[in-house]
Amino acid sequence: MIFNIDDKKSKSLFLSGIKINASWAAFLTNEIIDELKSIENKLAEISNSDFTSITPDAAKVLRFLSVPVDKIKIVVLGQDPYPQAGVATGRAFEVGNLKSWSETYRNPSLKNIIRAIYKAYSGKIKTYKMIKEELGQAFKILPPAKAFQSWEKQGVLFLNTAFTCTIDASNSHSKIWQSFSSRLFSFIDEHAPDAIWFIWGNNAQEISSGLKLKNTIFSYHPSRCNPREKDFLYGNVNCFA
Repeated sequence: MIFNIDDKKSKSLFLSGIKINASWAAFLTNEIIDELKSIENKLAEISNSDFTSITPDAAKVLRFLSVPVDKIKIVVLGQDPYPQAGVATGRAFEVGNLKSWSETYRNPSLKNIIRAIYKAYSGKIKTYKMIKEELGQAFKILPPAKAFQSWEKQGVLFLNTAFTCTIDASNSHSKIWQSFSSRLFSFIDEHAPDAIWFIWGNNAQEISSGLKLKNTIFSYHPSRCNPREKDFLYGNVNCFA
């Protein structure tokens, strides 16, 4: 069932055009919508009102609202969107302009996610270059454009603690989104109480530390992996296992 945002007295740019699942109706109060509009006003000042210097595109910022909150099984929590122009999709860690795993791309976080998936299935840690040679043969995974969509349909929500950033300026909007994000995460935890939260990186841990999330597992951010106990790739917990 789709929730009609026009039923609310206020409307925000980031909510326009999204097919919002009805399960979010209790979250999208007038107070929350007003907070979103306040965020949009702040971002408009930063971007000279045209939002062209901000990523991702406005229509993708809150795309998670199309996912039924009561169907969420796993929440993956990162920092903020990829800062390169045209890359962020509104799903944390997804590289939007990547059509095939054989293509060259810059984002080490996604490469290490693929390495962690490979480790979960094979028990081995290999370089991304080595894994690419096995893709479609010994190691099968959906194409980039379909992989995140498939995971989301299975109840995996890829979120960031900040939903936008200025292009080429990582973590530039963290404080702007902090209040909204805290209220959002608390709502998800309340309405999907069995969900497991994978907190990736110090920034995500800091933002979520004041919340009473029920099931949390912390690891260092996947952008850099080294042999250590709570490392994303080398650590004892693999969220893909």
